[in-house]
Amino acid sequence: MTAPGIPLVPDADVRSVVTPADALAAVRDAWADLGAERLSLSSPAITRLGGAPHGFSLKGALLDRYGVAGVRVTPTHTGGRNSWCLVLESESGRPLVAVEESWLYRLRTAASAAVAARLLARRDTEVVTVVGAGRIGRLMPAVFAEAFPLREIRVVARRAESAAAFAAEAAGCGVPVVPGTDLEAAAPGSDVLVAITSSREPVVHARHLSPGGTLLGLGGGAELAADVLTGSATGRAVDRLYVDDLGYAREVGSIGAWLDAGLPPETLAARLSGSLPEVAAGLLPGRTDPGETVLGVVQGVAACDVALACLAMRRLGIS
Repeated sequence: MTAPGIPLVPDADVRSVVTPADALAAVRDAWADLGAERLSLSSPAITRLGGAPHGFSLKGALLDRYGVAGVRVTPTHTGGRNSWCLVLESESGRPLVAVEESWLYRLRTAASAAVAARLLARRDTEVVTVVGAGRIGRLMPAVFAEAFPLREIRVVARRAESAAAFAAEAAGCGVPVVPGTDLEAAAPGSDVLVAITSSREPVVHARHLSPGGTLLGLGGGAELAADVLTGSATGRAVDRLYVDDLGYAREVGSIGAWLDAGLPPETLAARLSGSLPEVAAGLLPGRTDPGETVLGVVQGVAACDVALACLAMRRLGIS
């Protein structure tokens, strides 16, 4: 499917050429390049254009590794359909391709969680619990099975039928998937706890954390209670905190919600151990002790979207 001058790559074509292993490598390399300042992100990280009845958000990156720049364009208005990533040749500015980002965005998000886990979790990780059975969560089993030699994946959803559908869809990942609706039952024994929900209220609390565990927050709302950072009578705070893009995370997701609710910025700054890109680049350690509890907040870096769109373009022979 093409338009004059620029190919449009639909979702089905992207799925045919990009694998979970590809996504893990692309995210890892993009984070490492960002940490080493070998790529540039748009500033501010996200630009909002318009509103009702028509609105869009734009996030961009310039990737020296691939010789391209790109902008991810997402409709934000009611009725808006899929996002697209527009890739341009960095030297000339020539548009190269527009890649549909329906499935690819979900894969990138899931892969970002798995790469964060590789950087922060214990090497002997065997059990991953996914909180949230939505479209992004359903790609977690494939990428985590690629990233770790897992013994079990657990999924926790509000509705039993959603958790069961998640488990059925993940049956081919090669790891047993156990569905449930009770995080209190699923959290104990989890090496990695991944929250990817649409909840605007806290779902994961300090009491769900275990020494040596890794918590990853990916949702756009307040899914992580502030006590995971500050501690509470029912649970200890995390020992270390890493974020993929602090500027963007201050606006959305759990960190944005904590700040909006009155968490002093200096408290956040004092608890921040560094960025995931710095860890990926080898500039900072991630986990420093097997007994530490570590939190990674992943809100999405546009460089990963551009890298995967570029990969799809090249796999399809587009230049």
